[in-house]
Amino acid sequence: MTRNLRYRIRLSAGFLFVLSLMLALMVPVRSHAQTAVDGAIGGTVMDSSGAVVPNATIVVHNVGTNAEQTAESDASGYYRIIHLQPGTYTVTVKAKGFSELKVQDATVQVGLLTDVDAHLSVGATAQTVEVTGAAPIVNTTSPDFAGVIPQETLNSLPENNYRWSAAALLTPGVTNDSNGFGLLSFRGASTLLNNVTIDGTDDNQAYFSEERGRTRAGYSTIKDAVQEFQVNTSNYSAEYGRSAGGIVNSVTKSGSNQFHGDIYYFDRDSDWNAQNYYVQHPVQVSPGVYQSKSFKPTDLRRQYGFTVGGPILRDKLFFFLAGDRYYHDFPGAATILGTSSNANFYGAPDAALAANQACKPSTANGTVAPTKYQDLQVCALVNATGLSYSSAVSYYTSGINGLVSMLGSQPRTGGQTILFPRLDWQINQKNRASVEANRMRWTSPAGIQTAPAVAYGRSSFGNDYVRDNWIVGKLDTF
Repeated sequence: MTRNLRYRIRLSAGFLFVLSLMLALMVPVRSHAQTAVDGAIGGTVMDSSGAVVPNATIVVHNVGTNAEQTAESDASGYYRIIHLQPGTYTVTVKAKGFSELKVQDATVQVGLLTDVDAHLSVGATAQTVEVTGAAPIVNTTSPDFAGVIPQETLNSLPENNYRWSAAALLTPGVTNDSNGFGLLSFRGASTLLNNVTIDGTDDNQAYFSEERGRTRAGYSTIKDAVQEFQVNTSNYSAEYGRSAGGIVNSVTKSGSNQFHGDIYYFDRDSDWNAQNYYVQHPVQVSPGVYQSKSFKPTDLRRQYGFTVGGPILRDKLFFFLAGDRYYHDFPGAATILGTSSNANFYGAPDAALAANQACKPSTANGTVAPTKYQDLQVCALVNATGLSYSSAVSYYTSGINGLVSMLGSQPRTGGQTILFPRLDWQINQKNRASVEANRMRWTSPAGIQTAPAVAYGRSSFGNDYVRDNWIVGKLDTF
């Protein structure tokens, strides 16, 4: 749970003096920082000649929820309004003796300051000058190396397993690691040094420093529930903490005064894909004869869900609900891996050795060791146990048949359900509260081994079950 509260405490005069002196030395006159879970609007109010205008009144209005905040420009004409939910705002600037300025469609993004500099013209206060569009396209206010992945990008671009955090690869300096598991490297740093947050709280699969889910469970949070996220690659502020790599900082959607939502369905089927000739396993082409051949493993994925949000009490209480279902059908091949050794391993030995061959060759009678791979394995059994060659052949053949009975195609599926509800309460102009929950259930019989072909028996693939529950509550008090 994260809170922004102002507490009233009683301190001694001496302690207050020391504390005040420390704060005076530490706090800069003009700070551009905002928290990791919201954004801000700031700028300088000037007249037409470029002179600053102090004591101007600035009102920011959330277009979606009608929430408003008010500030005044300081002696240098500067203002900053913090703790703004990402979204679209209208900024109105008023000053005595100047025409009113109204900036429409100012975009606030998570973790960034949107610069809205106001240039007021002298005129009647009844006059209004309207400007459309302002967004933090270029960061000129902080040393952070950060980019924001917006909702349009999340909706338009596909990624493996529908995992929203994979879109961080669109940020310069972010690359996939070489092992193919989807881990991210920021600026070439280790993939184990990152942090992923959702609405200000950690959402890490801690061992690998990635969004929960890894390679088996597809994802732990619904992509359609994420409004946008910020990718901090370097020089980020101390509020993010504990990470030497990168920070993937996301915020989820919330309701507004307008009902909105969507329904989606994604279908991915290996039948539509080209064949990968590097994926091979042994195939019996005649009795006792095996060859390594390429095969096209079945890989079927279905993803579907919905989102809906809107008002419960207009301007006061809002809801958002998302549900998602993911199904994966990917049967595995239990086999002895390799190429030429497979044909030898599966082949049948000779029922009897040739006249000039013996398991224990002797120069006295002119015998030599057998050259056939399977006959050599039977002779090793003869030499170790003292069995006759024919008895050893029987045991060897029985063992191979028992092994083959444990190999073959193993049914393997994965199913995942996620439910994400959220409530937002605009208590008054100075207080806003929100609470959200995430419930994920993943069930995958035989799903531990994920490769198309593995050197395990069909009963040894291992079952995979994941349960993920979390609740985040937040109270902002200004």
